Amino acid sequence: MRIYRPIDIADQPVPNELPIEDRPALQWIPIERLVIDDRYQRPLLEANWEIIHRIARSFTWTRFSPVMAAPVEDGRFALIDGQHRTHAAALVGHTAVPGAINHHLDPAAQAAAFAGINGDMTRVHPIQVFKAALAAGEAWAVECQQVVAKAGCQLMTVQASSEKRQVRQVYAVSAIRQMVRAGHGDLVTRSLTALARSTFGANFTDAWTNETLKPLLSATIAVPEVRFGTLVEFFDSLDLATTNANAARIRTQPGYSQRSHMAVFTELLTAMLQRWHREGGIPR
Repeated sequence: MRIYRPIDIADQPVPNELPIEDRPALQWIPIERLVIDDRYQRPLLEANWEIIHRIARSFTWTRFSPVMAAPVEDGRFALIDGQHRTHAAALVGHTAVPGAINHHLDPAAQAAAFAGINGDMTRVHPIQVFKAALAAGEAWAVECQQVVAKAGCQLMTVQASSEKRQVRQVYAVSAIRQMVRAGHGDLVTRSLTALARSTFGANFTDAWTNETLKPLLSATIAVPEVRFGTLVEFFDSLDLATTNANAARIRTQPGYSQRSHMAVFTELLTAMLQRWHREGGIPR
């Protein structure tokens, strides 16, 4: 029998000041009555339309949270949150969306609500998304789990403090998902296997942090022709402290200051691996 967890706030402190405000009205809102206020809403650029079409291709009400709106003139409603979802619903032929209508929000309050929803609220971590998708049996999550498991590693479904992390635990869910989606699943498995078999990967949790693992995987994907044994030796040769210091030094040079440390670190690791492959390993 499944055990469910109730909503329990018995041991939690109550805020000193409780806001008093009207509850929104919940109803289906005709899409033709929803409008966009460009004073605070994002414009729909190419990247936004890509998101909209991705939602539309797999549209389902089970993933559609109610939009937030506020009344404006002529019986219309300003769409505060849910622009992508609403456009996707329209694309697949729906004429109304579920919404929460806040009746007492002027344009300034609407903008504040938009900023709060999209900036101040707690975001869902990629690990939580992966956990939910895995539980739902979604293809991308299952494939990512299998790609990592084939290397004898575990793609994690919960966060852990740095003190509790162990080798072979992979927390870089977003990176793994991007690489697998790009068709690099086999290379990811091969790279993780090599890392796990290296002395570096078998003994140091630093090898498995997002900051290290993502650049390592990106570098090995960029040099797919390197032999497995050579890759293990390359991982064992790494001096993370020195390589990070070199990346930081490069970023001080003209033309590099606007690039992130991870981007420069990745480029440096890729060049090192290319040299290692070309020269058949560098004597230590």
